[in-house]
Amino acid sequence: MSNYLVATSEYLPNREALLIRLDLSNYLIEYYLHRKDYAANTLVEHDEKLKGLLACLAIHLMIHPSTETHAWTVHPVANDPFSLFATGSAGALDQNGISHGFLVGHVLTENIRHTDVNSFHAQFSNDKGKVFKSYVSCDSAEIAKMVEHFYDQSEQQPLRLSLSTTSDTAIGLVALPEYDKQWFDSVDLEDLVREQDPAKKPMRTCTFEFHCDCSPEKLLPFFRALSEEEVSELYGEDKELLISCPRCGKQFPLPREALTPQ
Repeated sequence: MSNYLVATSEYLPNREALLIRLDLSNYLIEYYLHRKDYAANTLVEHDEKLKGLLACLAIHLMIHPSTETHAWTVHPVANDPFSLFATGSAGALDQNGISHGFLVGHVLTENIRHTDVNSFHAQFSNDKGKVFKSYVSCDSAEIAKMVEHFYDQSEQQPLRLSLSTTSDTAIGLVALPEYDKQWFDSVDLEDLVREQDPAKKPMRTCTFEFHCDCSPEKLLPFFRALSEEEVSELYGEDKELLISCPRCGKQFPLPREALTPQ
């Protein structure tokens, strides 16, 4: 049975804001099982940043249509260059009004160029197949601050984030039109969650599974588009190549004969 990240949102009518809460504890069971099999050597620092990015993306998905699929790529400044990738969708609603989606990510460490700028790349596609992209540079390499800056610059909507360092939880506070800026900027998010306010209105519940639908068949078109020279350079004397999914890091053996045109 799958373990899900559970996200809920509440409307705060007196403050014109959305309060979003995440519980990642069960989701991280699947996350760690997957990383153990396909990325056992991930550095602790990279792992923490990837978990933070996944939590922030889940909060982002909670305020976007369930028909959209979003993907974020982060390039932090680092002595040993690496990138973070996360993608997901809130998914369709069931009969109880709960949506079931997916959320997956990976740390990329090979063939990553050195950068002097912390950069945040976002892309999403809707159900009509249209793709939208945006990019922002950031002063900070801290994931929550990068996402807040992305919201300020690209989404043009104030967002505050709190990623717990003592539990597998996260909080997001999203400003709506006519929000109370002074309150929004100063309120303690942990206190806000604990506050028993009868005016809070439950809005949405989503569950996210650590799941990727990758397969050798889906990755084959890229390799079949390579020239004979490029294929020879990749394989050398080997008859089989181990390929990795860029979304989740899962690895598949790819026999050279599989690239022969049918």
